[in-house]
This record gives sequence, structure tokens and C-alpha cells, in this order.
Amino acid sequence: MKQLKLKRSPLYLAILGAAAVYAPNPVMAAEFDFHGDMNNRFQAYTNQRDWFRTGNSGGGTLKDSDPTETYGEMKYRFWFTAASDDGMVKGVYATEIGGIRFGEGSGGDFSGDGVNVETRWAYVDFALPDTVDQRLKIGLQPVSVNANVWNETATAVVLTGKLQSGIDYQLLWGRGDSTNEGANDSPEDEGWDGADNFALNLDKHFSPNLNAGIFYLYQMNNQVAEGVGEINSRNYELKLIADNSEYSVSNLGATFDYNRETSAGRLFLKGTAIAQTGTIEGVNFNPINGAVNPNTSYDLSTFLGRGELGLQFGPNTVTYTMVYASGDSNEQDSNFDAFISTDVDLTDSMIFQENFTDDDYFAETPYILDKGYFLNKIQLDHKVRPNLKLSGMLVYNRLAEAITLADGSSSKDLGLEFGGRVSYLPYPSLEIAAEAAYLLAGDAVDALEEGALQNGQSDKDIVHVAGRVRYKF
Repeated sequence: MKQLKLKRSPLYLAILGAAAVYAPNPVMAAEFDFHGDMNNRFQAYTNQRDWFRTGNSGGGTLKDSDPTETYGEMKYRFWFTAASDDGMVKGVYATEIGGIRFGEGSGGDFSGDGVNVETRWAYVDFALPDTVDQRLKIGLQPVSVNANVWNETATAVVLTGKLQSGIDYQLLWGRGDSTNEGANDSPEDEGWDGADNFALNLDKHFSPNLNAGIFYLYQMNNQVAEGVGEINSRNYELKLIADNSEYSVSNLGATFDYNRETSAGRLFLKGTAIAQTGTIEGVNFNPINGAVNPNTSYDLSTFLGRGELGLQFGPNTVTYTMVYASGDSNEQDSNFDAFISTDVDLTDSMIFQENFTDDDYFAETPYILDKGYFLNKIQLDHKVRPNLKLSGMLVYNRLAEAITLADGSSSKDLGLEFGGRVSYLPYPSLEIAAEAAYLLAGDAVDALEEGALQNGQSDKDIVHVAGRVRYKF
């Protein structure tokens, strides 16, 4: 973090002078902070270029002889905070230069010309009058209800604070998609008929060793159009089905985080459980294989559980992670049994989820397609020295519900994944890192191969090798 002490600089005096001339009200002193995250990512090698294509399972078609992929790209984010001297009022604005590939026309080719700067955040954050720890944030901002349901940037109004009982709370209203984009959309589908999200989070530190919380997220959409929308296996996220649909979805979750010192080291245990219910209407479901479901009204009833058990001893940390997200076993009935996220970024698997090149991934969700997920992962982290860490992991990837294969059989087995990372900080704010993963594909991956390869058995393993040079301040 860089703090610009403008109050003692000529620039600050010039700003004050201009404000005194043009502003009708007195100017208050402010503190200015400037932050940055300059991430250079490199895809060193993969044998399946189309697998890591942007979008939630939007790529993922394994080829018999897919060309290898090697590229460099940059993703830079800068944000500026202006705060009153007492910190009671803040304004935040962030820009992002996203996904510029070295040598490509988005700005990475000769001369560097291209339109590639976007607004990432823009919001006001202020304390409520006559309070100390009750704050309101309004605008385009990072939103976090739960990492498995909704944890991304959105336009929202968020009230946070602490109750007298010691409970931290968050109240949120956020807006998703409020404008349909299809040719048959109704002109009435505007304004307050969009995708509204209301959330309440309650968290409490019961002791120095235990923190627990509950949350409730209610999501509604009423974009009735002249026609029927679509949900499909590859784009199975709530943010992608707002057009031409109506839905009413409730998410009720509980979390806990426990740790304690033992004779063997620091033991930690974390858990999350989420139940979803509701309805989704005005859409057909298009599965990855099989006929389109003609129903236009579906009942949603799903579950997600996540747990982490670990031990930190000396320079080592061993962590076991389990994730179970329910899937749908029948693509032709009127029930959605597959857990559905709104907008998240998950990184448990380097092959099936996001990794260092986090704009290029198979899925960002805690599930695969509409078939759910059952992940079991063991990871060892070892600090060779304070600025050098090695990690190794073994991941068993499995669907929660079987997927039908080309020969009429079915399988849940996605395969065994081997992975490793190294992270080196030559300076406190600069990271040089590399990672590699190999998937020994299970038979369920056959459903994601090109047609010529589909025979009821997996034919292609997947390799991923990447690195990054990242400066954060």
C-alpha cells in the first residue's frame, strides 16, 4: 500500500486552490491511498488448449490432437481511496486492465493500442452518523455473502456493523441482471423487474478459538419475456439465466472456524453447509447430452457441504479438504437437484477450477456442469524459509451424480489429479510462482471429449503448467 501524503505537497495545495474557487462548500482535508495488483501470468504448457477456455465449463471439449498452448498475459488492477481525516467517509475507485495477451490485439501487439481499461469498483463507504462501527457502502463493490454462493463484484448497498451482543452483521441489497437481451424481450422488463438479491450475514467470535456464523440469501427475478429462456449444463450459474426467466431462490447457510494448539501443532477445522430451495420458471433445460427438457417450471432443492481439517506443525501444514455439491440425476423431470452458484471463483482443483491463469478455466464453481461435485483433496505446504514455500497436492475429482456416456453406460469418476506449486518472494511485495498439474482422467471425462473420442472410456489426460510474477502494493 502506498499512501500519498498530499497535504504537504504542491499538488495538494493546487487541488485545494481549485476546489476553493469552484466549490460552494468548504473543503475538508482528506487522506489518499493508492493500491495495485499487477499480475503477469504465463501458460507455460497444456496439451488441451480448449479445456481452459473462459467461461463456466464453456470450453472443456477434449481433442484428439489439440494444439498445445503457450502464452503470456497481464491483468492489472489499481484502486484509489480518498478518506476524510477521521476515516468516517471514504470513496473508492478501481480500474482494471484485464487479460491482455502478449502479442494479441487487445493491446498486447505492436504499439500496444487497444481498448482494455475497465471500471472495476466505484463506491462510497461511510460511517452512519453518531456511530463508530456501523458503515454503509453504496456502489459497484466487492460483494461477499459466501464463497460458494456469491463472492464477486456487483452493484450493491451493504450495511455492516456490530451488535451489542458481539455479533458482526451484514445487510445487503444487490442488483444483478435487470435488462433482457433477447430479440423477443418485453419492453416492460426494465428497472425494478431485475434480479434482486437480499442477504443477511451474522457472525460471532465465541472464543479466541471459535468463530461461527449463519447467512440467508434470497434471490428473485421477474423478467417475463415473449418467449422461453434456457438453462444448460455448461452455463449452470444463476447470473447466466436472468434473461427471460423468473426465479425465487433461498439460500440458508452456516459456517464455523475452529482452531487450537495441541502437542502436535495447531489443529484447525472449518466447515460450511448450505441448503437451497426455490423455483425457476420461464426456461427450458438443455443438458450436455440428451434431449432438451420441455418443462418451463422447475423446483430447486439442493445442498452443499464443505469441510477442511488440518494441522500446522513447524514449517509444515497438512490440509484435507472435502467438498460435496449435490447434482441432478434426471435431466428430464421438473426438479433441479443440482446446487447452483450466482457468481464465485473457486480454486480447489487446478484442472477443473481456476488456477494462476484465472481468466482461463474450465469452471469457477464448486460443481461441474449440473452433476454436482465430490472433491477429496490432501495438500502439504512446506516453508523452506520465510520467503519460499513448496506445495504438493493430490485431488480425487468425482461427480455427485453419474453422467451418461456415449456407449449407454454412466460414470461419476472425473479422475485423479496430481499438482504442485512453488512460491518465492524475492521482495516482500513481489511473488514469483509456478504450478503444474496432471489429471489422470476418469471415465466421466468421456462425456466432455469430442464426438470422435466418445466411447464410454476416458481417452485424454490433461496437463497444466503455469506461472506468474505478481507485484501487490
